[in-house]
Amino acid sequence: MITSSNKNQIYIGRQAGKEIHEKIKNAKKSVKIVSPYLSPDYIKDLIVLHKNNVEVTLVTCDKIENNSYSNFRTSDLVKKEKIYDEKAGKVKKVLFKSFIWLLAISILSGIPAFALPTLFIFAGILFFLSMISLVCSFFILEYSFRYEPIFRIKVFDSTTGKNPRSTELIHSKIFVIDEEIAFLGSVNFTYSGFKTHYETTIKIEDKNAVKDISHEVEMLYLSKDLKEKSVGDWVRFGG
Repeated sequence: MITSSNKNQIYIGRQAGKEIHEKIKNAKKSVKIVSPYLSPDYIKDLIVLHKNNVEVTLVTCDKIENNSYSNFRTSDLVKKEKIYDEKAGKVKKVLFKSFIWLLAISILSGIPAFALPTLFIFAGILFFLSMISLVCSFFILEYSFRYEPIFRIKVFDSTTGKNPRSTELIHSKIFVIDEEIAFLGSVNFTYSGFKTHYETTIKIEDKNAVKDISHEVEMLYLSKDLKEKSVGDWVRFGG
C-alpha cells in the first residue's frame, strides 16, 4: 500500500503511544488494531468497547505479555459453543445397549455352564464382546466444541518460518480509531509500548490516508498469505 498525508503529528520518546490508548478507550464507532504483541489489561479495554457496541478488529500473533497481576484469559475473547453430534450419539447409544444385552445374556448363559462346558465358552465370548462395546462407547464423543471470537480477531502463528530461527509474522503496528484517526509507528498494544519503551508514533488525520490505512488493515484481516492460528487453538493452548 502507498498513500500520502498532509496532516501528521510525530511523537518520539517514552509514552509516545499515550494518545493512542486514550483515543482507543474513547472510541465511539470502531477500532482497528494491528499489533504482534498484546498486554492483557489492554485487551480487556477492547472487551469493554465491544460491550459498548464499538466494532473491534484485532490483528495479532499468538503472543501476550506475561502479567501476573491481570486476571485476563484468552478464553475471555472467545465464545465456546457445545455442539451435539447426532450420528455419534446414536452410535454411542447402540454400543451401550449392546453392552447391556451382551452382559445380560452372558450372565444367563453362565448359569447352566457348569453342566454344559460349551456354554461357559459362549458366555465368556459374550462377556468379552460386552466389554468391548462398553469401552468403545466411552471413546465415542457425542459432543464437540466450536470457538467463535467475540469480535473480529485474526491470530497469526508466530512459529512459522522457513527455518526454526525465522518467523513470518505481522510486525506492523497500526491503530485506526473511528475511521477518523490513524497511528503508525513502533508502539505495540502493550504496557511497555505505551508507557516505558522509547517509541515512535505518527498520528494521521488526513481523511484519504486514514481510509487507505483502514482498507489495508481490512485486507490484512482477510489475508490468507500467512499461517493463521484458530482462536480455538489460541484458547486451548494458552495463547
